[in-house]
Amino acid sequence: MENDKKIIELVKGVVEELVKNNIESLPLEDDTETMDLREELDYYPGVMTLPPEEAYYQLDDIIYIYKQTVPHFRLGKNNLKKVFPKLLYMVDFDLYYDNERSDLTLQCNVYEDKHGEWFIKVSNIHVM
Repeated sequence: MENDKKIIELVKGVVEELVKNNIESLPLEDDTETMDLREELDYYPGVMTLPPEEAYYQLDDIIYIYKQTVPHFRLGKNNLKKVFPKLLYMVDFDLYYDNERSDLTLQCNVYEDKHGEWFIKVSNIHVM
């Protein structure tokens, strides 16, 4: 349950930035482009609104959290395997438009860095 709270707080921060139309400030995955996200959002009709607070806690209905169990590695100096931010969770969250749950879904990944800090990166926004 503690992990769920951490994830919810991270997702809330991203959703708030989206509602404010601050797409440029979002932490993005390396292969995600701001322009692609903006394009997807521009195609969707209506006005994005903040979801009700309870939407974040309906984990089986609105927010889907997939536990990632495989650590990610990269080759570092001297070809030593070094752990870099570990993917912990993949999260899907249905966005709200005109105060209604939409079929436009935010997809994010939650990572843990080498200091144990959690952070989130947006990977996609699309219709599910």
